Amino acid sequence: MAASLSVNPTGKVSSQGRRIDLLVIFIVGFAGLIALISWLDNAEGITGNGVFKAIQAKPWISNPATAPLDPSNYLYFPFVGLFCRLLDLIGVFVADPRRQLTIVNAFSAALCLCIVYVLVREITRNRLVAWLAVLFHLASAFFLNLAISNEDIMPSYTLLFASMALACVWFVQPTRLRVCLVAVLFTVAWLFEWRLMFPTLPAMLIALALGPGQALQRLERIALFLATMVAFAWIVMSLWGPQPNNVPSVIDLLWTGKGIASGWSGFNLRKIGFLWIGLSEYLAGGSNISELDAINRMMRELIFASTIILVLAIGALAILWHYRQALDARILATIFGVTFGSGEFLNLYAQPQDPQMQINVMSWLTIAWALVVASTARHRPTITFAMAAAFGLSLLFYNIWMMQTLRGVDTAWRLALDRIEREADPARTVFLLQGFEPTISKMFYHWDGHWEYFATLGPSPSPQTKFKVLALVSGPVNRSSFSPKELAEDLQRQIEKVMDLGYDVVASDIWAWDLSRMESSLSTVADKEKTEAIYRMLHSKFTGTPAFSDPVAGPFFKIQRTSQGK
Repeated sequence: MAASLSVNPTGKVSSQGRRIDLLVIFIVGFAGLIALISWLDNAEGITGNGVFKAIQAKPWISNPATAPLDPSNYLYFPFVGLFCRLLDLIGVFVADPRRQLTIVNAFSAALCLCIVYVLVREITRNRLVAWLAVLFHLASAFFLNLAISNEDIMPSYTLLFASMALACVWFVQPTRLRVCLVAVLFTVAWLFEWRLMFPTLPAMLIALALGPGQALQRLERIALFLATMVAFAWIVMSLWGPQPNNVPSVIDLLWTGKGIASGWSGFNLRKIGFLWIGLSEYLAGGSNISELDAINRMMRELIFASTIILVLAIGALAILWHYRQALDARILATIFGVTFGSGEFLNLYAQPQDPQMQINVMSWLTIAWALVVASTARHRPTITFAMAAAFGLSLLFYNIWMMQTLRGVDTAWRLALDRIEREADPARTVFLLQGFEPTISKMFYHWDGHWEYFATLGPSPSPQTKFKVLALVSGPVNRSSFSPKELAEDLQRQIEKVMDLGYDVVASDIWAWDLSRMESSLSTVADKEKTEAIYRMLHSKFTGTPAFSDPVAGPFFKIQRTSQGK
């Protein structure tokens, strides 16, 4: 397949410039991403989840010997803990893992771009196509955003992509050693991020089943891959020994059950719309949307991105179908195609719009881009390469331009928290928030938050527990089995408890939302019946009066019981 797709008529692999290219890609990529991090001044970027990972990483930075393992991110926190300690030593964002994680991700992303180059050059036998693929991958909105924010997926994704790239090359002529090495690298990837196992494991096994040799040989390779995967995970588990929160059995690493019983899980029709958003925003825009109503205002961008994705998919499928008799074409299609198909099915069960849920399963798009460019360049190389470079650069500039609204958020929120503290003393205040907005992540990090504060909360004031937040999404996410009435009553009980302890309850702008706005904002975790029950309870049991307004955080309202709510 590679020789047929190549613009090089001999189809021979050339190593010309490979090492210097990789060095340039890594250095320029890493430096460019760091420059974007500095320019953006927003460590969270399009998602606030990295803040909570930064808090979780702190024990691995300060005292790794006693830090607790997380089965779902088994190797991730030890890795970032070591990386952040090195950054402390050289004076980079000292003692601030929230921002240090952006450097970790930029480093990982630069390595990933090198892997893209090697794979595409191997597939197409063309140096320029490989460079254009690197540009396209970098420019893709979710990859670019996750490369400069503190979300936790980039190191795991880089390892996963490396294992997929090796499988595409080595499974064409698999040996026992090659199968074992791919299995080990794949296992390291999902030990960084557990959920990465599930879309790609079927792809690996099917690719081995399609490999050369008799049926018994192919079955032996599948068994060897699975055995190596389990054995390596067991070895890693054993090496951790008595580390706090280590799992008792390798089974507990193979299945951690993360998120399965939460409000994120489950199939519903709303998620089809969110899936469309996630697929399209992966390429252009890069928005992390939690409100389905956003489709209307994003329609042009969604249609444009969807069209490009569809064109590339059709083009790549046509090329792969033409070379369907070639084993390397079938292996390539299987590794990336099955990962995409199974991944999006699982995303429909979870969070299809989430950038970290899309980045691994949409990796096929760069491969499709490379195949289409390489095939078209056989006939008109100059115009093809010029148009491909122009599109890649335009996409990169557009996605950077779309970050403008996120720029300067770190500085703005540090000042906003100071103003909020002056208006509402955190020692005497419990904040009622939606739960997905920047307010909660900023408070959590800068006020040394932990989610278990509520059970042991004493009377007001409590200056030692600065972070005190009740979130609308908490019930739907953590108590998904509750009925609408039970969710509403549970939130009411929490609000009344903190009032009885003498705290002021101050709500964000959620208090001024109408029912339709609240339904839209909770649509990723709650159905309309649950949202309506929460809304009706809030506005029948409590009243809200304007307390103060912040230019960054927005308006806040003091919440009190109504006469019938007492």
